Amino acid sequence: MFKLKSLGLIFLSFVLGISIVKVISNKLKVIYPNRESSTQLAYETLDNFLVELKKAKSLTSLCQTDLKILECQKAIGAWKPEKFERVKMEVPACFDQCMLDAFGFYRDSQSGKDIPAVRTKDFDASAPSRGFEATLYPVAIKIFRYEGCAGCALTYQYPTKLSAEHGKKTFDLPVLTRGGYYLPSTLRKAILRDPSQELQFRAKTTEGEFIMEISAKSISEYTKMLKLLKYDFEL
Repeated sequence: MFKLKSLGLIFLSFVLGISIVKVISNKLKVIYPNRESSTQLAYETLDNFLVELKKAKSLTSLCQTDLKILECQKAIGAWKPEKFERVKMEVPACFDQCMLDAFGFYRDSQSGKDIPAVRTKDFDASAPSRGFEATLYPVAIKIFRYEGCAGCALTYQYPTKLSAEHGKKTFDLPVLTRGGYYLPSTLRKAILRDPSQELQFRAKTTEGEFIMEISAKSISEYTKMLKLLKYDFEL
């Protein structure tokens, strides 16, 4: 009988302890209603880490650090190898470069890494050996102008300044490397919201200012890339 009473008292103390913990927890939620989302609020968009991105030389390297970056937390890349491999199974894999106007993972010959991208061209119909080529990555673009003639090699030129025009909005693009420019989150979100809008890039070179138009197919494939890699999160 004594043992039964002791067990009963222990059980009653345990139940009362759980109740007290629940009450304290509920009080804390009332006092700090945003505590659960505070970790989410601590993260910032990649737009605020361009200096660090330049130093790291790749988003993967940057995301492997301890910086609180939304794109690293929400999106899928080589820093999340299992999820990254699953996405790679859903799209074409290419060596060196993929077909034009198609989202795929191309194998970089120098690093051996698989890189998601959409490659596209905009050339002069009267002179196909003259135009622009661009490779769209999730958060960046690599662009250059090429020109050639019969019997001579192609010449290439990187723009010194680049801006994007989507619909009626213009976005100045920060430079990352020679010919490489950052695609800000505002532009990415605008494209995701309305991929039917025209997208073009205004490039300034030593020979003047040129406009590169992005085809509707490339815009669709770029949107597909952003969605599959989970860059369509809400800011």
